[in-house]
Amino acid sequence: MKKKLLILAMCLLTAMSAQAATWVALDSGNPDIQLFIDNDSIKYNSNDQCVYAILYKKSNDPVKLAYIKSDYSANKIGVIRVEDYEIDKYNPSFYAKHSRAFMKSVENNNILLSAHNYALSQHGNKFEPAYTNNIATDINTNSSYLENRAFKTYAEDVKAKILKNWNTTIGTVYTDVNILISINMDGSLNGYRVLDSNAGEKAKRTAIAAIMLSAPFNPFPDGHLITTSVVNIPIHFEQKFFKNYVK
Repeated sequence: MKKKLLILAMCLLTAMSAQAATWVALDSGNPDIQLFIDNDSIKYNSNDQCVYAILYKKSNDPVKLAYIKSDYSANKIGVIRVEDYEIDKYNPSFYAKHSRAFMKSVENNNILLSAHNYALSQHGNKFEPAYTNNIATDINTNSSYLENRAFKTYAEDVKAKILKNWNTTIGTVYTDVNILISINMDGSLNGYRVLDSNAGEKAKRTAIAAIMLSAPFNPFPDGHLITTSVVNIPIHFEQKFFKNYVK
């Protein structure tokens, strides 16, 4: 009952800042510690890194605010800053841009593990939509120039660049990921869409990160692809134990 009353008190306290935050209760793994994450504060600075704000309260101690950074490629977490929670001074957008932190393995911090995992669960909502609008899933949309030698060379150059930027881990070994990328005439990334794949989320994120790190690509070859303003290139990521392939 005491725990429920404390949670209720916390919700009432944060209700006054509803315009600035959406606090979600999390399981801290410790019955003496209440933990909340501001869903609105979650900002992905890259495909594998994000920052966010949490509130926590231990027993009768004052409510504390912490700005946290998570790195999912390395599975690490770091604390940017800890301070007393004051509604009028709450400013998560500042720390989204100033996110230096000493990173440690998330496995060594059980209290923050649920916040780390919750922020990851929001990845698709916070990061991907800006790059998935109006991307066709039909890989045959390039049928008019699939046999064009210049296009084939261009596509191979794109794949080679992506392979160079594909940083895999032991946790994603023996996985296959299929992604359709869309490139504008000037080489800028028009978008991408993950196609059917049996790979886990971590493997998909490493593949997407490789695409994002590789963009922009070279402009279309002069005189060869001028009949279209956008090309869609299917990319197959295949990770073996000792070798990676981008086909």
